[in-house]
Amino acid sequence: MKSRRRNGVRKVGLSDVRHIQVHRDENLYMFAPNRGGIWNFGDGEIAIAYLAVPMDYGRELPSGFNRHSGGPRSIRGAHPKWGSETGAMISRSLDGGETWPEEERQWIWNNDRTLEETLDWLRPRDPAGREEIDLGDPDSIIHFCHSEYIKFPIGGGMNSVDPADNFHLGRLKHLPSFCLRSRDRGRTWESHATLIDAPNWAPGGGYLSVNLGHVRFDNGVLGIVGGIYRRNICAYYVSYNNGLSWEYVSNVAMVSEHITPLDGDMLAGFNYSGVHLLPDGRLMCSMLHHSGATPAFEIPCVAFSEDDGMTWSPQRYVTTPGTFCGPVSGPPPDTAPRNEEGIKDNSRQRCPNALVTRDGRIIVTFARRTSTKGCRGIVGVMSDDLGETWSEEFVIRGDAYCWDLGYQVLTELPDGRIFTAYWWTSNDTGRPIPEPQLVRYIAGTFFRID
Repeated sequence: MKSRRRNGVRKVGLSDVRHIQVHRDENLYMFAPNRGGIWNFGDGEIAIAYLAVPMDYGRELPSGFNRHSGGPRSIRGAHPKWGSETGAMISRSLDGGETWPEEERQWIWNNDRTLEETLDWLRPRDPAGREEIDLGDPDSIIHFCHSEYIKFPIGGGMNSVDPADNFHLGRLKHLPSFCLRSRDRGRTWESHATLIDAPNWAPGGGYLSVNLGHVRFDNGVLGIVGGIYRRNICAYYVSYNNGLSWEYVSNVAMVSEHITPLDGDMLAGFNYSGVHLLPDGRLMCSMLHHSGATPAFEIPCVAFSEDDGMTWSPQRYVTTPGTFCGPVSGPPPDTAPRNEEGIKDNSRQRCPNALVTRDGRIIVTFARRTSTKGCRGIVGVMSDDLGETWSEEFVIRGDAYCWDLGYQVLTELPDGRIFTAYWWTSNDTGRPIPEPQLVRYIAGTFFRID
């Protein structure tokens, strides 16, 4: 009898696996490449962006470090210390990801502006007066982020901007996203950002977008996905003018049909979403489903559209308990000692990201942060039938020393190998290192799927 399984239907082997450092600095906390982006220009030049914050890795976690969010945010309601040398940084390789020279690093944007300058940078403008950038040009790229990472009083995840201003940024727990464009592979960026907010029927929702895949149709229209209603809904947006403005089109997935404005659990819903064009013309949205329960049920899933994003299929999970790839017995992996308030992170799966390869395979990677038995690191699954079935899980890297990792981005190299970049911790000293003293850095892995 033919199996009806959709998940774990085949094993996947990896070869040519090799790990590198992209950017490590003992004075910086570097994290979240999916808040930055990855761009592969096909001629050996690859650019990766990520968030960076100055950090003193001392005995105690510095003020403004949140163990529960994986980043230097707020503790007990304190505002984050996002000073001038914080923001999104870009690193560039000119040899296919092998080396990442210091002189090829720069800020995409940072928090060196005054409040008035920042408001002017974000304030909506008539598209007719904006710079013309054709995102169909192979040298043109777009970066998405959300204003949570802009320094206080705009960012920080709380209401902060005076409503008397002629546009409104403070949108409860989730602030609007914004995007920036570049016409020269990220060496220079446009002088003003474009806000991407919730539709007018979703007050308080904001819009949460990350750099996990956007689509460009043959007619030049762009499509993205992100969260609204505190991420209780994953929504699809399009741009008809090369990213100068964005319009809501449809709901990809939602927690309930009965959500009302300002209602719902902000920990329940869909996040880490990206949209991809499949070889058969369908769109696929990859995302993480959060249950909102404690401990959280977090499972990567996908949904499909046959009409360019107007309607979407129910979400399908790409992993299950039967596809788990780590050992369920034996000693747990070595891990960093925690201090009194150390996080006990039980996220078995986190921050999925998808890639559609040139030969039509779909790879979905995600981070495993759990500190219990089994690998801790970057894991993946693959489909070779356009999302109908999915493989068993495979381990790309499983030797992380601390739960604080992931948010990976990935790209396909000209020779068919995959390169993925992520934030990471490691320990090669031979002695225990407490979590607060672990340098968070950007690492990368080359691998081939056999």
